[in-house]
Amino acid sequence: MKKKGLIAAIHVFAWLAFLSLPTAFKPHMPGMPQESVLQDMMHPHRWANALFLILFFYYNYYIIILKYYFRKDYVFFAATLALCCGIFIGINYLTAAYSPYNSGHGGFGVFGPGYNVYMFIITFIFSFALSFYNQWRITSEEKLNTEISFLKAQINPHFLFNTLNSIYSLALTKSDYTPEAIVKLSGMMRYTISEAHQDKVSLTKELTYITNYVELQRLRMTQRVRISYEVKIGTQADLEIAPFILIPFIENAFKYGVSTEEYSDIIIAIDVTEDDLLMQVSNSKVFVKPDKDMGVGLGITNTRHRLKLLYPHSHAITVTDDPKNFSVSLYLNLQ
Repeated sequence: MKKKGLIAAIHVFAWLAFLSLPTAFKPHMPGMPQESVLQDMMHPHRWANALFLILFFYYNYYIIILKYYFRKDYVFFAATLALCCGIFIGINYLTAAYSPYNSGHGGFGVFGPGYNVYMFIITFIFSFALSFYNQWRITSEEKLNTEISFLKAQINPHFLFNTLNSIYSLALTKSDYTPEAIVKLSGMMRYTISEAHQDKVSLTKELTYITNYVELQRLRMTQRVRISYEVKIGTQADLEIAPFILIPFIENAFKYGVSTEEYSDIIIAIDVTEDDLLMQVSNSKVFVKPDKDMGVGLGITNTRHRLKLLYPHSHAITVTDDPKNFSVSLYLNLQ
């Protein structure tokens, strides 16, 4: 509601400034009193032209360009503009007798004072340019939403594939934790289906989802893998976040930081303060047999792309890659 009020105020201010230009730059004519903007606007030819220009601007912006030009109906587009131009001429012709310029002092004809022509042309060009910009913005947003949906569709199956591999490992060892793992996965998939298709989800629910993932991974890990997982969050219960924007970094740590033969550490820390989220994920580098079917780097690559699209000016990623450890620090402003 506040945004609509601000837009309306901008429109009013812009029109007042635009319509006062002729008075502001009008030279003083000998023998004629100096008039204020308000006095000048009271002349019939001035308020009649002002009313016409306002109506023409919005009619051109919302109807003529969209209905005829963008549909490539150029004949009706030209005919409608010609009709508007005819009405403009008629208004100036009918109000000519009331114009202070109609006294032999330069430039008054069928179009009225010379500035009226320029005001009409500027109004047309500006409405045309704004309409083009609006259509470009709508097209860009549609393209952006399509691309984000595609990236999310890639990330979710990739995560599911890795998680099913974890449960498969538990089943092979006949672990007593297999039923618990299935229940956790069921809850996670319920969250995916019911809420994570939205543009933004509750941060609390997203963190619960991540916690379930980490606990699911704990079930299949041996004592060779030391997992440190810590979440600090204040009372910011109303914060929202793009779904599945954090999990790929955590998934990557388990994917490349776990070995059946080597000791390793996985450290995950998430700290939420006010509107800021800081996540730090690190894992020891161990030997992992390459698997083409796992889509190496797919989750991280897509998530980096999503961050650029969804948080273009409110995120920062720092990656540290040394011989023994790999770590990622992600900052997000969730406001």
